[in-house]
Amino acid sequence: MKNWGMLAVAATAITFGSTLAMPDVAEAAEGQLGVACGSYAANRQITRGEILARSRTWLTARVPYSQTDCFGNKHGAYRTDCSGFVSMAWGLRVSYTTHILEQVAHRIDWADLRPGDALNDRLNHVALFIGWADTAKTRPIVREQAGPNGSKPVQRVWSAATARTYTPLRYNNLVEGTAIPDSAPVTVDAAVVPAALAGPQVSNTVNGSLDVYARAEDGTLVRNFHKTSRWNGWQALGTERFAGDPTALVNPETKVVDLYVRGTDGKIYLRSGDNAWAALGDTTLAGDPVVAWNATSKANEVFARSYEGKLMRFSGTAWTEVGARGVVGNPSVVWNTETKTLEVYARSADDKLLRAVDKDWEQVGDGSITSDPSAVMAGKNVEIYARDADGAVAQIVAGAYKKIGGKIKGAPSAVWNSGANAVDLVAWGESGLVEYQRVGAEAWTKLGTQLTSKAPTAIYHAQTKTLEVFARDNGGQQTRRFLKEKTGWSPWSQLGDQPLAR
Repeated sequence: MKNWGMLAVAATAITFGSTLAMPDVAEAAEGQLGVACGSYAANRQITRGEILARSRTWLTARVPYSQTDCFGNKHGAYRTDCSGFVSMAWGLRVSYTTHILEQVAHRIDWADLRPGDALNDRLNHVALFIGWADTAKTRPIVREQAGPNGSKPVQRVWSAATARTYTPLRYNNLVEGTAIPDSAPVTVDAAVVPAALAGPQVSNTVNGSLDVYARAEDGTLVRNFHKTSRWNGWQALGTERFAGDPTALVNPETKVVDLYVRGTDGKIYLRSGDNAWAALGDTTLAGDPVVAWNATSKANEVFARSYEGKLMRFSGTAWTEVGARGVVGNPSVVWNTETKTLEVYARSADDKLLRAVDKDWEQVGDGSITSDPSAVMAGKNVEIYARDADGAVAQIVAGAYKKIGGKIKGAPSAVWNSGANAVDLVAWGESGLVEYQRVGAEAWTKLGTQLTSKAPTAIYHAQTKTLEVFARDNGGQQTRRFLKEKTGWSPWSQLGDQPLAR
């Protein structure tokens, strides 16, 4: 394995074609490489749903690109390049090439594109059309076997400029009029997408899944996701080792998961979908990255504490200081939907709450905090929660401090529960148990008897309308408990046998 320590790549180089690892839930990852390419009696008649289901099998199996190899599964054996992938998805009698696909397909207008059609450049490449990433219908979502050799098939968003160099095609033997039983993205305008929230767990609105990212005991990153009532199991995200804990965000523009983590060399690295890791410049940092989506600039903004105790901000080209005042710990960043601004909150070296909105720090009230803050957009107000000097939880709204009880270690995690129209809090109690409070409605309660080794985190999962709570048990295993309004709390359960960094 290799440590990060890697050659820095400018973040601005991550542009066209961000990729997305598709969840392996549609069909089992079956099949075999190195088989002879098939030859069948006729080109299949096929529905759009069948095309999408067949294409998912290669993404699930992570079939490596090659212009000379073939991959076989229950759908037949096809060459593992771009046109072989489309031939397999359409059920063609042999592996066609981009030059001759129009023998089995006809050209259509851009406005007529539907999932299961194709975008073809007969001299270079072909991809399967899945949907649109924008309401203007300029940036297609595609599935493709794109190369180079060894690359895995991916789902990605093409830029409008790239897309217009391709010709839309529809398979001649397509059977129309049936539903499309596929979880492919549909046309979504970024302006109506719910606020993109970052963290070690994300509600993946594109895939309809709950994604969890963590650092394993050996420093490598792993991922698990929950969909269709089951966890898929921990999957390694490469062999690179990192120093900090990851944070993820579903990018509303590219519709892929952007994953950030601090390397062993102190640099912050980004992996957008299935793209390679790239360093955000050469600046070395002491704190883990905190990420937020800026809906005005339509870009991620990344924050991390420097070795000099200054909070640094990366907005796409370089790291800059947020302000002259020193901070400790990690900040909390929230998009204020009322003022349309990104608000940054942090704890100062003298235990004061600081706030920055596109300018230097300002102190929020006169109270003291002794943990990282947790800021949340609660209806029309930003509310901040932190441990106070007495070890209780303080609620700060418009500069006013209010003690709301509890005796905790570490920082609380505040979540806006849109189903209950309330702020839910979880925290690491002094006894080592996870504690919960619905602000203004319930007293603090202990969530079972499971001892934990660090402060819990929580998110609201919109697809299932559940509050999801995650905690690391004393054995280093990731555990989860969830709250559904009508049925109450689930018991604690482990997310598989994967010891994680503590």
